[in-house]
Amino acid sequence: MINQTRLRMILRWVHIAAGIFIVGYVYKFHLDAGATRVAQFVVVPVIAVSGMWLWQQGRIVRWTRGASSLSSTGRPSNNGFGVTR
Repeated sequence: MINQTRLRMILRWVHIAAGIFIVGYVYKFHLDAGATRVAQFVVVPVIAVSGMWLWQQGRIVRWTRGASSLSSTGRPSNNGFGVTR
């Protein structure tokens, strides 16, 4: 399994590479129909998803890993003895 630090580094570089493609598209490749389709349907969604993941990584990991152990308030439930369920 990949640890969170390595995942964040990979996503950061994917985000940067996709951003470089968008800059090239805006300044050079905007007349090419293939580049337009790639930019619209691949690169922009990749930038959006990777950017949201980089911004909200901690919240997403907590949500996917510990959704069952959180109470309705979003805090870990406590049985009164300082033991988290």
